[in-house]
Amino acid sequence: MKKTSGSYMISFLLAMALWCLPLWAEAAQPILVEGAMACETDWLIGKLENPSEQRIGGWRFVCGEIRGIPVVVSVTSIGTTNAAAATVLGIDRFHPAAVINQGTSGGHDPALHTFDIVLGAKTFDASAWISRAERRGADGRHIELRPSYYYDSDSRENREKIELEADPELLEAAVAEAASYQAGRVVSGKIATSNNWNRQRDRIRFLYEKFGSSCEEMEAHASAQICRNYGVPFLGIRILSNAELHGEEFDPAAGTACQQYVLAVIQSYAERKAIKRDSRKDLG
Repeated sequence: MKKTSGSYMISFLLAMALWCLPLWAEAAQPILVEGAMACETDWLIGKLENPSEQRIGGWRFVCGEIRGIPVVVSVTSIGTTNAAAATVLGIDRFHPAAVINQGTSGGHDPALHTFDIVLGAKTFDASAWISRAERRGADGRHIELRPSYYYDSDSRENREKIELEADPELLEAAVAEAASYQAGRVVSGKIATSNNWNRQRDRIRFLYEKFGSSCEEMEAHASAQICRNYGVPFLGIRILSNAELHGEEFDPAAGTACQQYVLAVIQSYAERKAIKRDSRKDLG
């Protein structure tokens, strides 16, 4: 039986659809944005168009779009365990193109003040350490960092590293938006993660001077480690909400300022990776 011109057209359209399917699937991948608390996530959730919320194992995820970009906001809750669990669930359920863990932090670098932003070129686990053998005393300065352990999907081998690097394209997109941020400075630095809130100035100085930490918080490195296991691009972005070295107390308004900057980063990265479906608009 001869094919009609109509059947040829249908075959052609089906072939094109199958060819384009991977591109459509990639374009539909959301950017997963994580924050531990309401002050770190509510502003972005309020920007979502057609939001839909779901709970997975108690962790909250709000899906939607921001100016044509698919975004999932994950409210991880506080701490490394919550961050790791929420990141696993978020990656398994939503298959994100990238993960940005963002929110508030305490300053370590004496050059930084509240509302300055640290782009986590590197993260490390400040609670993973081994102390020097000593019969007496408990000198917290006599410690060396221990590595984090993860599975490398490219080599299919288990790896260990003390510091995990940010995805270079995500970091580049964040650096490109630094000039648009008016509430403080934006610097590339090193994020120290642990379940501690340090208020002792000598210990803060020690962590900065010995390990080069720019700021401390409770989630970023845990999320980075999970993303490394899955091979998902990751970046930690942290705003200083308090700076003990300068006597600056916690200011929750910093969480909103960070989200506003993160939105600019989302748009920049989406343009670079062609996950955006409409022309760029003002942030508003």
